[in-house]
Formats: sequence, C-alpha cells, structure tokens
Amino acid sequence: MDTHGHESENKLLLKDEVYQIVGSAIEVLNGIGHGLHEKPYENALVVEFGIRNVTFQQ
Repeated sequence: MDTHGHESENKLLLKDEVYQIVGSAIEVLNGIGHGLHEKPYENALVVEFGIRNVTFQQ
C-alpha cells in the first residue's frame, strides 16, 4: 500500500466530533461498568453529551 503523498486520504473525517463521541462512550462505560441493559448506557450517554456540549437527537 502506497501511503506516500496520500496523507489527506488517511485523515479522519470530523475528527473532533469522533473524539468527543468515543470519549463520551468510554467515560460512560468506565463510570457505570459492563453488563447492564442498553437503556442505562443511553441515559448516561445523554448526560455525558450534555456535559461535553455534544449536539445529538435521541
């Protein structure tokens, strides 16, 4: 795979947004742990997005 001169092809789109979303998910998982049903994670993610000012539609 030739990566020389093609750095722009390897850049992450919406990098800041991706970092905020993934960071939020990791924070939630570390905060409430593993093994729960989906809804507690959703609710915690709503709170974390609010803290980080991440715009979303639930």
